[in-house]
Amino acid sequence: MNKLLLFAIFCLCPFAVAMAQLFPLKQKQVSTRIEQPGRIEFEITNANYQNYIVTGCEKEGLFICHKTEHKDKDGYNWEFIRLDTTLGTVWQKDMHLPFGSRITDYDYQPGFINYLIREKEYKQEELVLLRINLENGDTSRFYINTVIPMVPTQFHVVGNTLLMGVYTDYKPFIFRYNLIDKLPQIIPGLYNDYGEILRITTDDRLRIFTVTMSERMPDFRTTVSVRSFSEGGDMMRNIHLEPDESKSLLNGAPTNPELERQFVAGTYAHQRLTYSSGLYIARLSNSSQQRIDYFDYSELDHFFSYLSTGRERRIRERANQKKVLGQQPRFHYRLLLHDIIPNGNYYTVFGEAYYPSYSFGYHYTHAVVMTFDRLGNFLWDSSFEINDVTTFGARDLVHVGTKGDETVLLYLYDNTIRSKVLKEDKIIEGKTFNDISLTFEDDESWGGRNQVGNLSRWFGTTFYTYGIRDIENLHSEEAAYYRQVFYINKVAYR
Repeated sequence: MNKLLLFAIFCLCPFAVAMAQLFPLKQKQVSTRIEQPGRIEFEITNANYQNYIVTGCEKEGLFICHKTEHKDKDGYNWEFIRLDTTLGTVWQKDMHLPFGSRITDYDYQPGFINYLIREKEYKQEELVLLRINLENGDTSRFYINTVIPMVPTQFHVVGNTLLMGVYTDYKPFIFRYNLIDKLPQIIPGLYNDYGEILRITTDDRLRIFTVTMSERMPDFRTTVSVRSFSEGGDMMRNIHLEPDESKSLLNGAPTNPELERQFVAGTYAHQRLTYSSGLYIARLSNSSQQRIDYFDYSELDHFFSYLSTGRERRIRERANQKKVLGQQPRFHYRLLLHDIIPNGNYYTVFGEAYYPSYSFGYHYTHAVVMTFDRLGNFLWDSSFEINDVTTFGARDLVHVGTKGDETVLLYLYDNTIRSKVLKEDKIIEGKTFNDISLTFEDDESWGGRNQVGNLSRWFGTTFYTYGIRDIENLHSEEAAYYRQVFYINKVAYR
């Protein structure tokens, strides 16, 4: 080696050590409030992650469905497993489904798990509902003919009635099918040339369902409508929100109808723009809209907290200057809105801000959380920086749990649980990083960190994470040297 190079290395080494001592690398903080009290593994022989479907069934546990490699001349065997809340197996059973069968959607309702199956891809008017009793595994199959080809975008079951949000000739409507009398029905009053079904929410206790839609107004602005129906399809409430003349309502999530009061929260834009400038809360009575309150993003205390201090200050200064001149500040955000979470006397609405990255998919920037009381009064807001996630399609990423006045936000990326804990709008625990726990002490993830995984809310402040991992263990006699597994971890906030 060149003598001059050796001399330089000799001189620089003490300097590098001294600098490392003065400026150590910042270690990622581990949460002391996030626990992983349970894990279950299923060894697999291939990485076909799509063969596994995990559904949270609240305190009735988790339900797993997957296509096995075992088959006969007519089709494959599928395995169905119910787990309790400790991830112990309650029961499991095999069922045979014909070749070409594909589970297009699924829905949990108290006591049942429901799978919507298409057995023949070229027969889009023929569907099968597989309904499984969670208590004992008893199974019923319902063969449904929709008469005309339909591509469902949403699927739910309330009571003994199947509901599908579908589009035909780009026009939305709700298809209803009663499992007792086996009569199909198109729900009247929803056929709209320029509408979009935002969400269908169900209440099995009251046996009702609510359809929230985005609709075009005569002046080409957009608004949100909320219609509630009995299980039998009779309309109980029909409300079109009426935004201010300068605004469009882009999306909305309703609370469950309670007595005479209901709320819808969502995002709004100026005029006919399709990017949001803020959030709104609409108060509804039995038959009409009472009031809509608007909050542009600069009015929220923490919406821009994901930015650097200087950039946040400049944005707020420009927004204030516009207000002084009598103008409305305009922002351009896409926000992926989740269902509203009730929490005692409060409601929590949240969503992820993202933008399309045409080379890589969708890039997330942060999640925003807003809480209001049961009178519709805004209480506080907060945000959760993301910045490190890009997905091929926009999907729910951050999940929220509430307990009293505390809120926990979590998402999974690179086999690590990122979390943040709030007490109202005050930060109890900033962004932390907890690796996914493995089964044995000497287990090590093998083959890189970018393996398939996901995280979902289960019930309360309990979540579950699942995916595929390649694991090696060189020391334990209990574990194989190498294994590929589909895993589920229970994740709890304490």
